[in-house]
Amino acid sequence: MICSKPTKVILKQPEKVSAQKAAERLFQNPQGFFAAEEAVFDSKIREVCSYIIQKQTTVILLAGPSASGKTTTAKKLIDHLKQCGKNAERISLDNFYKPRDQLPFWEDGSTNFESIDGLDMEYFHHLMQQLWSPGEADFPIFDFHESRRREKTFHVSYSPDTFFIFEGIHALHPLFFAAMDGHPCTGIYVSVHSDFVSADGRVLIPARQLRLTRRIIRDLASRNSTAASTLSMWDKVLKGERLYIQPYRPSADIHINTVHGFEPFLYREKIESALAEYPVDAPYQDMVHDLIKRYLLFSSCSGEYLSQNSLIREFYKE
Repeated sequence: MICSKPTKVILKQPEKVSAQKAAERLFQNPQGFFAAEEAVFDSKIREVCSYIIQKQTTVILLAGPSASGKTTTAKKLIDHLKQCGKNAERISLDNFYKPRDQLPFWEDGSTNFESIDGLDMEYFHHLMQQLWSPGEADFPIFDFHESRRREKTFHVSYSPDTFFIFEGIHALHPLFFAAMDGHPCTGIYVSVHSDFVSADGRVLIPARQLRLTRRIIRDLASRNSTAASTLSMWDKVLKGERLYIQPYRPSADIHINTVHGFEPFLYREKIESALAEYPVDAPYQDMVHDLIKRYLLFSSCSGEYLSQNSLIREFYKE
């Protein structure tokens, strides 16, 4: 059964960020610039929460491509819903990944980490049936280092006034809508929609390369994965997005742009450091040189004014 959806659609249209104006704001008042950008994003969160509360859509399906900021967006929505006096739970769909030896393959024989076939949808449907009736279920926790589910689980209880946020790259796939047993849903698509442009409109950092930057920095800091490793997977990541994520993007009721205007300045030193020791004999040399050249157009800044609950903390580590 496909869950019912609210009739109104809210769209966050793509924007272009003026690199020159951003640099001027950073130079004049860095603390104020950071605070203003954080405030803009938090206002989007409040707007979304007001929408879903008004529409009484207690099931939120939140999707988006790699390094778009899905996890922090979901957590911020949960926090704000609770501040509004609502019960709220976040369920990461990453916890339903199959063990590595059960994942599908690409045509070239390499492991396909992007397909929805890599998720145990049968088990997800089983747990959702338990959650709706009798009203509680124990959800898995996936250990990505061990590539398997942990023995430990987390307990979730259902009540009609509880908001559930299901977060993952495939959350807008029809299989997840079907598992919601007719409960009203809101679909949210989170991504990086803005290019950074020069005064004459030339694109300095495209949105996709900003997202790649986020992923390189995050993988190095949080997953002990080198830039070479991240770049080696990037083509397959993008292919997976074209095949498995973008076709369902139009079904989203709300689109959230997670770009913060200070990002290229904040990432300048981090990305240079991450790419400094890139092997000379490794592939993707053109991509590496292009990224370095683009970031040389931006001055660097520290993260001293980055708030502790910033979405950018998902990617930027001190």
